[in-house]
Amino acid sequence: MNISEHSKLSVDLCRAIVDSAPDAILVLDLNWHIRHTNQLARQLLHYNLGELEHLRFSQIAPGFTPDLAEEYLKRLTNSEIIRFEIPLLRKDGSISRNEIKISGFKNKNSLQLLAFCREIPSVREAEDTLPGEKVLMDALMNNIHDSIFFKDREGRLIRVNKKMVQDLNVNSEKDILGKTDAELFGEEFGRKTMAIEQEIIRTGTPRPGLIESRILPDGKMNWTLTTKVPLFGPDGTVTGIAGITKEINNLKEAEGALRLKEYQLSMASEIADLGYWEYNVINDQYTFNDHFYKVYRTSAEEMGGYYMSHARFSELFLHPEDSGLIAKEIQEAVNTKDPNFNKHLEHRIKYLNGETGYVSVNFYVVKDEKGRTIKSYGANQIITKRKLAEKARLEQETQLRIAAKMAKLGYWEYYTRENQVLLNDQFYEMHRTSAKAIGGYRITPEKYSDLFLTPGDYQRILEEGKKAIKSESSAYNSYIEFQVFFPNGDVGMMGSYFTMLKDENNWIYKTIGVCQDITERKRTEMVIKEKESNLQKAFEIAAMGPYRYNIQEDQFEWSQRALRVIGFHKDQEPHDFQSLLDMVHYSDRDYLRKRAKEGRSSGRLDVEVRINIKGTLKWLRFKSHKEYDEDRRPLNSIGIVQDITKRKLAEMELAQYRDHLEQLVTERTIQLENTNKDLEAFAYSISHDLRAPLRHINGFATILRKQLGNSSEDLREYINLIIGSSRRMGTMIDGLLHFSRLGRQKLTKSDVDLNKMVREVIRNFRPDTDHRQISWDINSLPTIKGDPELLKIVFENLISNAIKYTQTRPNTVIEINSLPDPEHNCCIYIKDNGVGFNMNYADKLFGVFQRLHNEEEFEGTGIGLAHAQQIVKRHGGNIRATAEPGKGATFFVTL
Repeated sequence: MNISEHSKLSVDLCRAIVDSAPDAILVLDLNWHIRHTNQLARQLLHYNLGELEHLRFSQIAPGFTPDLAEEYLKRLTNSEIIRFEIPLLRKDGSISRNEIKISGFKNKNSLQLLAFCREIPSVREAEDTLPGEKVLMDALMNNIHDSIFFKDREGRLIRVNKKMVQDLNVNSEKDILGKTDAELFGEEFGRKTMAIEQEIIRTGTPRPGLIESRILPDGKMNWTLTTKVPLFGPDGTVTGIAGITKEINNLKEAEGALRLKEYQLSMASEIADLGYWEYNVINDQYTFNDHFYKVYRTSAEEMGGYYMSHARFSELFLHPEDSGLIAKEIQEAVNTKDPNFNKHLEHRIKYLNGETGYVSVNFYVVKDEKGRTIKSYGANQIITKRKLAEKARLEQETQLRIAAKMAKLGYWEYYTRENQVLLNDQFYEMHRTSAKAIGGYRITPEKYSDLFLTPGDYQRILEEGKKAIKSESSAYNSYIEFQVFFPNGDVGMMGSYFTMLKDENNWIYKTIGVCQDITERKRTEMVIKEKESNLQKAFEIAAMGPYRYNIQEDQFEWSQRALRVIGFHKDQEPHDFQSLLDMVHYSDRDYLRKRAKEGRSSGRLDVEVRINIKGTLKWLRFKSHKEYDEDRRPLNSIGIVQDITKRKLAEMELAQYRDHLEQLVTERTIQLENTNKDLEAFAYSISHDLRAPLRHINGFATILRKQLGNSSEDLREYINLIIGSSRRMGTMIDGLLHFSRLGRQKLTKSDVDLNKMVREVIRNFRPDTDHRQISWDINSLPTIKGDPELLKIVFENLISNAIKYTQTRPNTVIEINSLPDPEHNCCIYIKDNGVGFNMNYADKLFGVFQRLHNEEEFEGTGIGLAHAQQIVKRHGGNIRATAEPGKGATFFVTL
């Protein structure tokens, strides 16, 4: 019998005892709801079990008020036993007077209430039936295959069944009655059981499923499963303990063996980094063990349990680039018809901290009777270290190959006895040929010499062999550089490191080495030598010389070139900073001290000072930077000294010329200002002095036209010409004045939305365009920086021209758009299908009062485009036009 079967038997026994009890028994929760009753309670109240379990205690006890319920519950929580008398209401409405006794007991860590109800008039009747109940109890006890016992409050046995007598291996119950567990089984076991039983007596709470162990006289361990309940007297006090016990030694042995196997399996899984899992295809649920979570560096507690959906598992642990692979493998396992399907794969995983790992997975499938895959199970093994090692090895091999190619290394071995040289592909590649072209990977030294070497270099190599023979070393090392001839006729240089290995007789039996193409290096060395030579020449041309200043010892080290640049003799050179400072012009000494102090902080010095050399004043430039040791302590200042006397004299001469030039500019500015004033006076004169005669001409001509009346048409025409000419001259004067003011008007720049500006200009021309068929093709225009008022004049003139010079067209098309201009912000063009003009006269287009069409055909003063050009130029842009007679014109404005 296992533990669960024994527990069931114990529960059944307790239930049988409760059902055969002489009192009506109710089991209540803390809200006084009836949860269970015995048969006698149902008979007493005339209810069946289902009906009672839907009632509260107050429904069968009308006098049980909420205040009493609250008071009794507090007392029961403190382990008191409550006794009271109360009438109970039966289902048929009759009343039964009862004595109630209530105690509390714990069931699965929750407190429940046990109420014993006894009708007061039926106490005697119950005493009369007690002997029969005793006979029934004896029969029940002696036919149960578990040990049953009763103890008093002191833990002494007062009654046992036959099974317990047999288990204790005594002749009769008299041999054990009146004894305690300490007397029967020893002090240690007795103390443990007595502590538990005293707690039951104190609280009145049963203790089911106790697992107890004790050592038998033969040294073996005896395991029992025991349930103990309190015995209550008529007054409700606990009078003793009743219990039922079962030996579970076989179960414990099996449990121990199972636990050992589980431990061994657990250790094996841990050592191998194996994590077991199962996947239920039907409900899409993974089940993991602890080692599985350990593989993924987490735990079931952190993940909220051992179960997880595939989507959740994929989100948490699968590497995004491999999740598709896993989904494909799962689909294959689900769809397979093979009942023995299994698979091995390796893939990347991600840990919760974002790191990447690798696992090896072996998994199998389980199918139902219809051949459908219902489950998949397998084990994951962490292989991150192995994968990283493989990756590192692959990277190292790749790096080695790349390094060999980058370093142009070729490997070779020479076997003396066979007189053969073994070469690898890289060696041949370095010699710009291949093993196939030469005839194999083995050749003789003589053939190699004939193919690639000069006679002199081959002889040098043989001389190294002679040195090796004379050497006492068992491994002679050497390096040699030699010239080679490539098959295409080019000449290169090779460098070879090699080791000659000797046997015990000092015989060179093998030579191994690497060869490197050093052609480029040799060329670079030549370039460096040439650059050094050029640098020396540059030093001479620039009058420069290097020097070093030892900061720790305050000592200068001057190169011969530096001494020549400065003009020192060897015995005159300054050795420390103070001696150099003494030679500096007194006006520059404080400046040099200040700059030297700044240089100590910044690590750099660049200073120009005057210095006295043999009575001659020279300008010298000192430029240097600091060198530091590994602890960032300054060691030296490395620099150059340059004679800049000629440059300084030229600068002083240039400064004098600049001063003279500034004086000239000032004079010319005054002259321009006076000229501008004269121009303003001229403009004023035009504005006032010329307008008066024009007004007179226009006025008198108008009077004369009125007086003529209907006289000669020719005279009236002449008068009209005089009036029109005077008005046109006034308009030209206004345009000329406006043109002169534009050159002096200050620009006020801001953001200009050309879309808005063009729409506003077109709207202002509506009186001239409403009666015409004009198709406007306007695209999105940019926002630019400029003077809004002046730019508006530009677009008014250009759009006005487009409207004017298309008036002979029945269907006018005017396009306004922008083009990208790499040198400016934008380029706007206004294109029309009007009369156009001849490009041979385009140079006159933007002149003042210049016209390319007759005034009788198209009115205007000829100054509008001059205005536009002046404004665009003041914005740093330009304006141009292209046209063809009869096919329209296009004006481009670049801003």
